[in-house]
Order: sequence, then structure tokens, then C-alpha cells
Amino acid sequence: EHLACIELNEDAASSLSAAGFPAVHGDVRDLSLLNDIEADLVWSSFPCQCFSTAGPRTGPKDDRNGWPWTVAAISAMNPKPRWFIGENVSGLRSHKTECDPVCVGPELCPAAYLDQVILPDLLRLYDWVDYRILDCADYGVAQHRRRLIIVAGPHPIDWPAPTHGRFTGQMDLFGRKLLPWKTIGEAIGVAAWATETNASSGMVKRPRHPGVPSNSPVAGGHALGGLLGWFPINGSTDLGDCEFRRLVPEEIAIIQGFPPEHKILGKTSASRFLQAGNAVPPALAKAVVESIMEADRCPK
Repeated sequence: EHLACIELNEDAASSLSAAGFPAVHGDVRDLSLLNDIEADLVWSSFPCQCFSTAGPRTGPKDDRNGWPWTVAAISAMNPKPRWFIGENVSGLRSHKTECDPVCVGPELCPAAYLDQVILPDLLRLYDWVDYRILDCADYGVAQHRRRLIIVAGPHPIDWPAPTHGRFTGQMDLFGRKLLPWKTIGEAIGVAAWATETNASSGMVKRPRHPGVPSNSPVAGGHALGGLLGWFPINGSTDLGDCEFRRLVPEEIAIIQGFPPEHKILGKTSASRFLQAGNAVPPALAKAVVESIMEADRCPK
């Protein structure tokens, strides 16, 4: 049961409300919003811009660094939540090029900030802390979207095992037979375009159509807010025979794993694109939370 979904962006708060969640349009730095909330678990997707490899990666020197706000929120809650989940880009685990041969330290390097600030902050609040980089495709999402997931709590969890993978028809060492990775074509009903996506850019990877500009998503490059490329209108497999259009926000949400009936509200299409592209795929969240629930039932 969700107790509160605190969201600064008004459009995103409206989308949460439309989906039936107890959305609070407000700033997490306003700790009064946490009054009287007794939560078992807190999830924080603290802002990633200062850690992403798509930017200058200025870390704590960037005023968008939301980690201090996250620590303040956890500390302000009484009683303290039993569990914490933090989600961010995988770039938070990588060093900057300036760290060769010696790391420039947590003031400038994302990896050092994780090791020397974020994890110690959590260890002051919880008995156990760990993290993994998980690929959403391994849990049935139609894209390779890798995210760093941090979990803190009273005792260890068993991290969720993949349910999907590269199809081989063979069982792994634990007797599981993985389902094949889900494709974008399967997700949005364009079976002729069974393709993968790039985790960092969100681009559809497939041959370039000769009539499409070289700087288009078909050819590669980076898309802000999850503008996930182009698709043929007629579903043809012949690139020379089809016209192209950009995916709409609702299709991006489906590729993220949201149900077709999930509404994305916004005053502009840019707002709706950003919400769809920046969201955490529900299947990934579900896999991690179910592992925590199991650890609560059977602590180690």
C-alpha cells in the first residue's frame, strides 16, 4: 500500500493521481510532508543528472544532487522506515576519466561519492547496505535499461534472479530456463520490428533508412527524456518501402512496461515524453520489492 508519492513536477503528480496513487505535489526538502507517515519502505529515485555519463558529472557540486535531501527525509521519519531503496543511473558506479591513475575524490567523482558518501550515510542508518546494477530487460521489460539499485535494511536480501535473457533453450546452473528478452515490436504490437534498445540513449538499434537524416534516432545519438526513436508506419520489413514516425509517449510508457491504460497527463507533449522516458519500469521495481518482502518473511 502506498502512503504518499511526493512529486515536485505538477504534471507527474497529476499522472500519479490519475493512476490511483496518493500523490503529493510538493518538494521533498519540505520535511513537514513526511509528518505522520509510518512507512515500512521508502523509495528514492534521487536526481541523476549530476552522475549521468550524458553530462559533465559534477556530482555534489551540482545543485541538483538530491542525495542530501534523501538522507534528510529518511532521518526525519519517525519511526525510521525498515527498508530503503535508492535508484539511479549506472554512471554513479563509474569513475571519471580524470581518476586515472588516482581518483579525484568524492567531490568530483561519482563512484567515489557512492563509496565514500552514499553508502556510509546509509550504514549510519541501517545494519545492512548493498547495491547492484540491474538490467530491466532481464525482468521482462522491452529495453536494455541498466539502473543502479541500492537497498538498505535490517538484514541482507537475495537479489532478484533474472526471468529473461538471451535465448539459448538451455537451463542455467540453478535449473531455471530464461524466457527470451522481450522486444519493442512485441511490446507495442509491431512484430516485424523485433529489436533491442540501447540502455544509455534509449535508441532503437536497427539498420538506418537511407531517407532518414544521419542525426536521427534511427542512426544513433542521444535522446533526452526517452524519445525512443522511429518506427515504420506500415510495419514493413523492407526499409526502402516504409515511412517513419516518432514513437508517442504512450508507446514509450508501454516499452517501459506500463499497462496500456496507464494515463500520462501533461500540458505539453514534452512533459509527457519526459515522464514516460524518465520513469522506473514497474517490473524492475516489483522484482526488487518482492525480494525485500521475502527477506522480511525469512530473515537471514
